[in-house]
Amino acid sequence: LMIIIITMVIRIIYEIIDIMQIIRGDSYQSWVYANKADLIAVDPWLTKKQVFPGLSWLLFRDSQEPSYLEKQNQIHKVTHLIITAHFSDHLDLESLDKFNLDIPIYTTKEASKALRKHGFHNVIVVKTHKKFQLGSFELEVFMAGKPYNTTTFSYTLRVLESSVFHEPHMFNQQLQINDINACILTVDQVKVLGLIQVSMGIKQALKAQKSLNSKYLLATGIAPNKSKGLITWLLSTQENYGLSGNGPIACQKTGDSLVL
Repeated sequence: LMIIIITMVIRIIYEIIDIMQIIRGDSYQSWVYANKADLIAVDPWLTKKQVFPGLSWLLFRDSQEPSYLEKQNQIHKVTHLIITAHFSDHLDLESLDKFNLDIPIYTTKEASKALRKHGFHNVIVVKTHKKFQLGSFELEVFMAGKPYNTTTFSYTLRVLESSVFHEPHMFNQQLQINDINACILTVDQVKVLGLIQVSMGIKQALKAQKSLNSKYLLATGIAPNKSKGLITWLLSTQENYGLSGNGPIACQKTGDSLVL
């Protein structure tokens, strides 16, 4: 009975006070942000298998467990979506079919084409250094690091004094942001043909964390070796997840959350 009462009190507090909650959405790279009645999902993956459209043999990844939104029956409560890229592991149309076609989606120009063609009609194309109001959250968009500077973006989300920065691939070292509470960064290095780096290693992530003056580090794009298909034969990986060497990585398991 005491546990039930405590849970109810916590839930009431969350509904009244501005508290940003960051939640790991799955075992790969989806994220969920909550504050009061606002629930934002980023690059949601809600299916058992994520595949390259029409060419599943080219690239696919099996889910290890149900997503946070599924397990907690929260899909219908999502108020906004952020899709950071048009790549199939960020824009999974089968997962997006679980949302209403009028849900606000903030995304890139390239991704907006696929979303509108699929029937979504509240698609907002973001621009760097522009701010958008997503309920109680303020979204600000920044240029991603190379080679993703023209195809995707990084962003900050703020609620009052709480802030989080998310870069799904490579950190742009030219960014001047240094008042971040938590940062979501890649820590498992991935290179194409051993030459073109598309995901940061732990040392680069820690350097970016220091640049952002961020207290918490959360890892995204984890365990790239779990992705399969022809494309993966072109990739070389060095997995460092969980080996930060500078304090623990927060939100390591699906459903883990961090309150700012």
